[in-house]
Amino acid sequence: MPIVEIPYAKYLDCGADVFYELAIAHWLSNGRRPNGMVIRLQGFDRGLFGGNFHTHNELRLPPGVDAICHSNGADYARGLRYALRQARAGRVVMSVDSTYLLNLRHVDEAARDNAWLAAYPGAGEEYPFDAVTTHADPRAGGPRVAVVTYGTGVLAALRARQSTPLDVLEQPYLNGPTDALAAALEPYDAVVFADPVKSGQNPLANFAALLQTRRALPRRWRVVAPPPAYNPLGRDFTFLGPDDVAEGVAAVLAD
Repeated sequence: MPIVEIPYAKYLDCGADVFYELAIAHWLSNGRRPNGMVIRLQGFDRGLFGGNFHTHNELRLPPGVDAICHSNGADYARGLRYALRQARAGRVVMSVDSTYLLNLRHVDEAARDNAWLAAYPGAGEEYPFDAVTTHADPRAGGPRVAVVTYGTGVLAALRARQSTPLDVLEQPYLNGPTDALAAALEPYDAVVFADPVKSGQNPLANFAALLQTRRALPRRWRVVAPPPAYNPLGRDFTFLGPDDVAEGVAAVLAD
């Protein structure tokens, strides 16, 4: 089973034509060429050493590619097992990884809380495309606000929660909102979609549109995403951070 490594998201530009061709091979061959494989794309890191070319917060999601982006090592292992099973059945799955997240130990760096450490998942444990994880806020009271996100956005939301009460709903599957996500949103008074991908390309904007069409959103909701800009060398201010999430929650509650 091929597992294709693309070291940095910006490098996908160099193989864009091949990427699109492998995505539509099943359709072009009328099902005779399933072309199943897993693509491991390195992306959404903090951009502190490679600038635009080594860290590029954008995604290409053509028809024929299932994209997933997990926030932690344990779920990544479960998700890759599921991705491999889908690839053996003929699907093309792209896993968007972050070395920063996979090596992370602490949510609260100052407290060194070891909150991002987890045991390696047992044999047979998988994370299917339609699953959603709820990181519930242990505090009670106040308006119930959900932040829908994935990948590095999960960490940003959890760090924002140190000062702003909220629940984090994590859906690693990026092709569209699942029924599980729609069901998980039902109890909430407000929703913020916090997307690590830059504005204009962010998949959670599509989530919001589809969920609103299904009348599965509360009255108060909004989408937060990084600016449509390139990442400067050695800086991370063009990436989604805790302050962006906290500001989005404050704004949606003020609506």
